Amino acid sequence: MIISVVVYFVLAFRIDEFADGLTQNVLTGLLVSLLAAMVVQTWRLAVVLRSDGVLVRNSWRDRFLPWDEIRGIDREPSRIQRVSFLMADGRVVPCDAMRGWASRDEPHAKALVEAVTARLAAQEQQAD
Repeated sequence: MIISVVVYFVLAFRIDEFADGLTQNVLTGLLVSLLAAMVVQTWRLAVVLRSDGVLVRNSWRDRFLPWDEIRGIDREPSRIQRVSFLMADGRVVPCDAMRGWASRDEPHAKALVEAVTARLAAQEQQAD
């Protein structure tokens, strides 16, 4: 995201060097539209735990994961946090909202993993 914004501003300030008139206005409009789309897609990222499942709002696609289809949650605590849901059918559903720098996202990622693990454990106890 940061790289995209830098590229946007570099192009925005250099448009007048390689375009003029209508072309400049069209290119500026396209760059502003691109920046607005990136902001909206980033703003909508979320993971919502509900009583009937988990709603994962990724950049371009929402996924609803029923609790009975979730088999686990995986967190890679490296320099960049990555959290993914492990599904019964073998799929791995990444959470874009929990994909970022470890220093900022680590507490949120840990809390999500703890909440999902507790819910899955309670669900398993009810099944026994």
